[in-house]
Amino acid sequence: MNLKAYLFVVPLSLLLPLTLNAQDIPPTTSLVYPGTDGRLVYVADSLGNKIPDFSNAGYSGGGISIPYVAIRETVWPVPGDNSANIQEAIDRVSALPQDASGFRGAVLLKMGTYELEKPIYIKASGVVLRGEGMSDIGSILIGKIPAEKQASPFGRSALVNIGGASGVTPKEETKQLITDKYVPVGARSFNVVSARGFKAGDKVLVRRIGNQEWIKEIGEDSVSVGRFRWRPFNITWDRVITEIRGNSITVDAPIFCAIESRWGGGEILRYDDEERIEKVGIENLRGVSEYNPAVRMTAYGNMDRGSWDNPGAHYEGEEYYSDENHYFNFINITNAKNGWVRNVSALHFASSLVTTTASTKWITIQDCESKEPVSIRAGARRFTYQLNGQLALVQRCFSQKGRHSFVMQNHASSGNVFLDCEAVNPYSTSEPHSMWVNGALYDNVKAPLTARYWKDISIGWAGANIVFWNCEGDFLIQKPPAAQNYSFGHIGINAVIFNALLQDLSKPNGHVESMDRHVTPRSLYITQLNERLGTQALKNVTREGQLLE
Repeated sequence: MNLKAYLFVVPLSLLLPLTLNAQDIPPTTSLVYPGTDGRLVYVADSLGNKIPDFSNAGYSGGGISIPYVAIRETVWPVPGDNSANIQEAIDRVSALPQDASGFRGAVLLKMGTYELEKPIYIKASGVVLRGEGMSDIGSILIGKIPAEKQASPFGRSALVNIGGASGVTPKEETKQLITDKYVPVGARSFNVVSARGFKAGDKVLVRRIGNQEWIKEIGEDSVSVGRFRWRPFNITWDRVITEIRGNSITVDAPIFCAIESRWGGGEILRYDDEERIEKVGIENLRGVSEYNPAVRMTAYGNMDRGSWDNPGAHYEGEEYYSDENHYFNFINITNAKNGWVRNVSALHFASSLVTTTASTKWITIQDCESKEPVSIRAGARRFTYQLNGQLALVQRCFSQKGRHSFVMQNHASSGNVFLDCEAVNPYSTSEPHSMWVNGALYDNVKAPLTARYWKDISIGWAGANIVFWNCEGDFLIQKPPAAQNYSFGHIGINAVIFNALLQDLSKPNGHVESMDRHVTPRSLYITQLNERLGTQALKNVTREGQLLE
């Protein structure tokens, strides 16, 4: 590496302080590193697969400041149930016309305590719910214990729900087959039979077909790998066309799993999403899930015990609050894009501070904290920041006593980034959790991490083409067939054991470089964003000191 070029061509505030001596400069990796001109060089494998550009994650595709939206309604707390007052204010703002920027207005909840007997809903674009602080003297929403006991953690409403009537509707009549035999991980361009029906600016779905032969190739075709067989499925990426040259189409963000003709190839088609809402946000609030402190359970140590269908499988030891007849989730986002959750705290929710579903895109969650969740320490609980959609950014967020604190589920989850986050006293690992989550970045995350194979349950290969960058904490990273997982600059032991009976350590390790020493650049996401959009984009989305932290 040309040290002089590296120090003076790359923005110093982005990568390294001037006071570092040469021997103190963190090493580079072999697959992505600053070149002689200071810009990142990506080294592809023999098939063309490379570390993807993750910088499209976040509000409005990354690099755009979360806006301040003008207040249109103000609500003060009243004794008793505040659900109707807040919902009616939201509904009045939802009925206003959108301004030139697409916003209708914000509902301001004045400082105080708001008891809620019912969930709150935002169903229109351009609406923001804002409080006057996330502390114990801010705007506090208290989800009251439901009058009737709920039998399962699945399918419950969150305390605050954001979502349109529907998500994406494919226009199947516009479909064109991808003609390339192999489109590698990290690619943004590919060839189709005919591009005449498309133009720059079109919203499109890029589908990667996965047939039964692919299921067999990755070892998920037998009952022996789990309670349920995997079935063939397609991976679909939500993209925008940026350029067309002949029959070659370029989209705004890369694909995160190779498209291969031998597994069924791929296709592209336009879509409609008129009922998917956008430009919605939750900010400056605290949420509290009221629970019954008399309901307790004992457990042993700092490990997962029990499961949803056998929650009593705990050992004698530590006593903890385990009531489950209360709100599991604080904020749920579905059928939405270009949204945010910022400066929000959550107390006692049994599972998540925020969950994004498969129909979401371009969501930012930042400067949030979850503390003291109340639930059984078992499956389907304590998924603190759960990203099931695409291209979301979770940054500067904190989780205490979560299980899977920074987590993604299923193959619809792709292109998501966790940046400068921390999990304290976790009861399990942060991870891609199930069925081929593809293309995620954990960047400077302090938490036990895994990207692994689960045996004896239906999860199987949980994630593919996952990148750990300058993270800290014990970890386990394994290589799936026909894909890869990566660890660069990880400080921790590459042998994390949570639920050891569900791990299969016979699977090959993923690509690991620079154990116990961080690498250059400090942040992959921040560097990629800077190179794509420039330093102003960094100022828009980072806080003072974050570039060097």
